[in-house]
Amino acid sequence: MNSLRKIQLLVAFIFIAFYSQAQVSLGVKIGVNMADSRTEGLIANFIPEQTIYPGFTAGLVAEIAIKNGFSFRPELNYIQKGFITQASLYDFEILGIDIPVGATAKTRFNHIEMPLLMKYSIGSEIAKAYFIAGPNVSYIANAHIRPVANLLIDFNLPRVNINLDNDIYRRFEISGTIGAGGEFKAGNGKIFADARYTLGISNMLDNPIIDIQSKNQGFNISAGYAYTF
Repeated sequence: MNSLRKIQLLVAFIFIAFYSQAQVSLGVKIGVNMADSRTEGLIANFIPEQTIYPGFTAGLVAEIAIKNGFSFRPELNYIQKGFITQASLYDFEILGIDIPVGATAKTRFNHIEMPLLMKYSIGSEIAKAYFIAGPNVSYIANAHIRPVANLLIDFNLPRVNINLDNDIYRRFEISGTIGAGGEFKAGNGKIFADARYTLGISNMLDNPIIDIQSKNQGFNISAGYAYTF
C-alpha cells in the first residue's frame, strides 16, 4: 500500500511539474466555413446538384506547448455546416422572353465541435508559420432547411426545422482536419490566422432503406487572438 501511495504521489508530482513549466495560451477566434457534403449511394444519382453553404464559425482555443516546436491545440467551436441544392422546375415565356422558375433549398446544421489538434510551428519569436492536424468530435445541436423560390427574384419561404431524432441522422460526428497558418507576437499574446480542410469520417446521414449516405466536408478560414500565460 505504501509503495502504491508513493507511485501515485510521484505521478502527481511529475504531472504538476510538467504543466507548471509548460507554456499555455488561451484565446478566441472567428471565421467562415465553406461547407458542403459528400453523398453516396444509389439514390445520390437522383439528388439535385449541391453547392457550397457559406457559414459562420467562432470558438475558444487553448494551446499547450510540448517541445521542439510541437504543441497540443484543443478547441471548442460553434460552426455552421450544410449545403445548398438547386433545381430548375420549368421555364415559361412572356413577350418572347424565357422566364426560368426554380427552387433552392439551403440546409444548415449547427454544430458544437471539439478539434483535438497537434500543432508544429517554425519561425522566430516574432512570427511563425504552423501546421495543424488531428481528429474532430462534433455534435449537431439543431438543423433546418430554408426554401427559396426563384422567379426573376428570390422569395424566402418559412424555415423548416429538421427532426434530428429521426433514425437516419447521426448527431455525433467524427472527422479529420488538416491545415496551415501563421501567427505574430502581439503584447503578451499572439494574433493568429489559419486555413483548414475538414473531412467527415462518420456519416451525418445514413438511410440504408433508400441507400443514401452523406458526410460533411468544408474549408475553413479563421483568425483570432491568444493570450500566453
